[in-house]
Amino acid sequence: MNQVDLARLQGLLFDLGGTLDGDGEHWLNRFVLLYREHLPQVDFSSLKAAFYQAEEACLRDPRVASLDLPGLIAFHVSCQLKALGISSPQVQELLSRAFLASCRRYLKRNAAVLARLARRFSLGVITNFYGSAARILAEEGLGEFLSVVVDSATAGVRKPNPAIFQAALDKMALLPERVAYVGDSYRQDMVPAKQVGLVTIWLRNDAMSAPLPPDFDPAVADFEIHTLPDLEALLP
Repeated sequence: MNQVDLARLQGLLFDLGGTLDGDGEHWLNRFVLLYREHLPQVDFSSLKAAFYQAEEACLRDPRVASLDLPGLIAFHVSCQLKALGISSPQVQELLSRAFLASCRRYLKRNAAVLARLARRFSLGVITNFYGSAARILAEEGLGEFLSVVVDSATAGVRKPNPAIFQAALDKMALLPERVAYVGDSYRQDMVPAKQVGLVTIWLRNDAMSAPLPPDFDPAVADFEIHTLPDLEALLP
């Protein structure tokens, strides 16, 4: 039986990509499903390499920090297609629109969840992002419920470094045992959050059925949920 007392919580911290804009599915996996539908000739290894090249491009280009969510996704997709050697404005538009629609569907639903949780808890976000997390969260209707947004690009430290979690705790001025972290990644979210002493809630819903790491420890995640609304039923 889990011994963590959720009644003592005063704060909740969330991951962004895959957590607030999804139900536990990494951006790469969601793009894999889109490519399977629209560009089935692209194999997983090629797409994975192109995805991470696009990630690097987003982190290198200072203009990305000024992009809104549609602009960010369009830029990311354009970099993927460039790495894959595909030149098609129609395909770029199709993939960008589909991915944006998916993100916004979850963000809208989860904004309502955060609105209710904000009546009881101090809320914040910790994310590996591009310097635009706070702005995008505000523009997409979630920012008003957040007292803290720690974006790796502006914080100078990325998950899974525990220091980024400590930075958020310092801003919230709460003890780690009084704060829960909700994220979709075992390695990037659950492991470092547990190291800092946070209560860990794993948003686990992997449609790609990724294998667990060889050093997987079930005790790292105090609780598991499969959608963000499940969090409301979990909390007393």
